[in-house]
Amino acid sequence: MAFLHPFLYTLYFSIVIGTAVGNILWRDSDEAAHLVPRGLEERQFPGVIDSNAFLRRAYQASTVAGDWLYIDGGEFAYTNQGNTLYRYSTTLLSVDLSKDWDNATLVIKSTSKPNGVPNLSQGSLWYDEKSGLLYTGFTGRSSNYNSPQIYPLSLWSFKPDGTGSGSWNEEINSDDRVWSKLTRPVRGFVGQGAGKAFVLSGVAMSLTSQETENADSDILLPGLVEFDMATKKFTNSSARGYSYNQTAQNGGMHYVPSFGPSGLYMVMGGLNITDGDDWNIPFDSISVYDPENEEWFNQTATGNIPEPRREFCLAGVNSTNGTYEIFLYGGDNGNLGSDAIPYDEIYILTLPAFNWIKVDYLPENPRAGHSCNAVGGSQIISIGGFDANAKVATGYFSDIYQSILNSSADPNTQGIGIFDMTTLTWADSYRSKAGEYEQSEPVKAFYTSNPLNGSQFSSDGLRTLFQTTHFSQAPASQSSAPPNVTAVPPPPPPSSSSGTNTGAIAGGVVGGVAGLASVAGLLFFFLRRRRQQKEKVYPRPRTPELSTAQTPVGLNGNAGPGGFYEPPKQRFGEMGNEPLVEMEGARPEMEGGGMSPREMEGEGHGRL
Repeated sequence: MAFLHPFLYTLYFSIVIGTAVGNILWRDSDEAAHLVPRGLEERQFPGVIDSNAFLRRAYQASTVAGDWLYIDGGEFAYTNQGNTLYRYSTTLLSVDLSKDWDNATLVIKSTSKPNGVPNLSQGSLWYDEKSGLLYTGFTGRSSNYNSPQIYPLSLWSFKPDGTGSGSWNEEINSDDRVWSKLTRPVRGFVGQGAGKAFVLSGVAMSLTSQETENADSDILLPGLVEFDMATKKFTNSSARGYSYNQTAQNGGMHYVPSFGPSGLYMVMGGLNITDGDDWNIPFDSISVYDPENEEWFNQTATGNIPEPRREFCLAGVNSTNGTYEIFLYGGDNGNLGSDAIPYDEIYILTLPAFNWIKVDYLPENPRAGHSCNAVGGSQIISIGGFDANAKVATGYFSDIYQSILNSSADPNTQGIGIFDMTTLTWADSYRSKAGEYEQSEPVKAFYTSNPLNGSQFSSDGLRTLFQTTHFSQAPASQSSAPPNVTAVPPPPPPSSSSGTNTGAIAGGVVGGVAGLASVAGLLFFFLRRRRQQKEKVYPRPRTPELSTAQTPVGLNGNAGPGGFYEPPKQRFGEMGNEPLVEMEGARPEMEGGGMSPREMEGEGHGRL
């Protein structure tokens, strides 16, 4: 095989030279040429890194299936011989919830994927209790690191085997006619429960699918897409009852199995665009969706109302006292760097009172772009999250993008933290037999002071829905199906106090590199726009790390330099969508165009 050596030698230097040319092409101005190689074969890269090297992960999806927590997709950073490296996860991670673990005994398993399974950021992971299947691949975008492929539209299932591993199957392939009427959304409001999953609004962009790969700005996607896990079909409703022009992004949608004939979805927060202006949606109004009757309601919330924010996480559980508490954790105002307001706060929305209660603890570790799930009866597990307020002296967006994952190591080992919903405290260990969730003292005190009378509801229709309750089973997380129906009196009106704040997103950047090789030849040119705004920051102290039984990866000295990161929060259509190839020294500033709303009409499976 010696005759191949000159070719490989030439190929190696052509890639090196291409990287250098890409660096030269960047200009310290508002415009830049961006050359991105395509068609490179994707390699498996486990999402588990040795705890001593791990920095942060963000934009993964997570869900609980049986005794296991599953984590899919997302991006992460780690150190290797003094360099910071950026990767997107190409394996499915899992954590055993049937056993206790703490800082020294946490084990994260990594299961490989077959070719074709999309490795997406800002995606979703759905669980169907009846079939025991997980679903992935419909929502999300390709990563901004290492020029990943733009994945064809498809839907995949994963059948757990009870050990954290399992088998994959392509449920709807890229040739199915459903994709002629649907596109892959990202940043939509996603909820799941009782064998169905919903995606409200979001956008399509150049990183979401091959069909939109040439889009030069984000495409607003109004409407509500439903996936029925029994029939494996998509349908769409217009979402005209949703308050904010049927379009919004980076907010939360949580399934509450305890009320309504088939449960209810609580929709809150995020970003809305109206008449060309964007603004963070306040939490003093909660949108409620009844999937049984396909109706929307707008409900006023009271109490200690959270400041408007994006990219927070939601987890919830039934109490033993006939209420359901939704816990909102973290998020930020939509800015990066010194203009960011990152939050280390937990608020409780208690139902059916629709009253907000703020948890009293010292904010030390704000995060956004994370996920969280109710586990172990009365606990919440938080996974990942980036550092929105990392400060970089250069002011280049490329440096800021990197800094949100590398400027401070996550104080939670492997990015995993545990919060007790009853004691309202952070813990350094997980308890598999923590028992049923019981209301915390602040929640108990609220209901003691507010006798039930039902006057808190904004409409008679919503009051009627909440008179149908499902509390005959043990507390459950977002994937539970409603059990037997019981009628109970509605709860009382709560006391009120509120606060608001607005934030607009900043930022955008694209990195570029040209790879000159015999096997790569397609080049892309993009222009983008970005903006910023101002607010404040919080500190981020470190705590002891957990260890993992996973074999360290990326620590053998053969990894290359770090790559650039697209801002996780943005004014839609004003920043780059293209992935950023690993390189050093590039500091782009770019401008781009706006966006236009679009609703994709469908038949058969539906439309988005």
